[in-house]
Amino acid sequence: MLTLNDVTFQYAEGRGIRGASLRVAPGEVVGVVGPNGAGKSTLLGLAAAALLPQQGMVALAMADLSGRTRKYRSDAGVGYRRHVGYLTELAPAYGEMRVEAYLRFRAKLRGERFLRIRRRVLEAMERCGLLGQRRAVIGRLSLGLRRRVALAEALLTLPSVLVLDDPFAGIDAGMRAEFAAMIKDVAARAHVLISGHDPQLLTACCNRFALVERGRLTADRLDAATALARLLPPAEGGGKEA
Repeated sequence: MLTLNDVTFQYAEGRGIRGASLRVAPGEVVGVVGPNGAGKSTLLGLAAAALLPQQGMVALAMADLSGRTRKYRSDAGVGYRRHVGYLTELAPAYGEMRVEAYLRFRAKLRGERFLRIRRRVLEAMERCGLLGQRRAVIGRLSLGLRRRVALAEALLTLPSVLVLDDPFAGIDAGMRAEFAAMIKDVAARAHVLISGHDPQLLTACCNRFALVERGRLTADRLDAATALARLLPPAEGGGKEA
């Protein structure tokens, strides 16, 4: 179980997230939605341990091979991060590197065993449709293909926690359906949090939705229809909450 318990992270100008609590079970895909600037990316950053909570706790409880439950905290060293795959909104990558070389490099940095690196990289490239670009220079790829590289990196170590910040950005309509199917496949063994600017794109892969408004997590068990009803009317009326 992935648990965010009363977490707070605020920036100097007052933006961020305050007092958010959320539980995600294995196999769940939770869509995090809300107006621009509401705190969605901050919440995802806390779940991915890219940000450490100023208050509260982020923890992952998992059974080990002996059946005992182990608990990893995001603020207690590298143990938690080892189980996380994170796709950021900007999807950074070294533009001068080639796709396969970059993924091998990132797998090494994440502590993957040497004998597994080649297999993990090939699996990630195949899953993300990158085998044909394995020797391509990342900086020369389209935005959509660079997003695929970033997603392949997030999937490299078969993470137990997968955090995807707007994975559909820059992806064409056909690839969006493939991404949604891919996320559902990964979610069979992972805790998944995913955000996006268009909640309609998330309905194909999310079990439920969490709503973030003005730095607060105001609901965490919305179905797709309710989430759309909460979000679409303000957008049609001029987007005053953005």
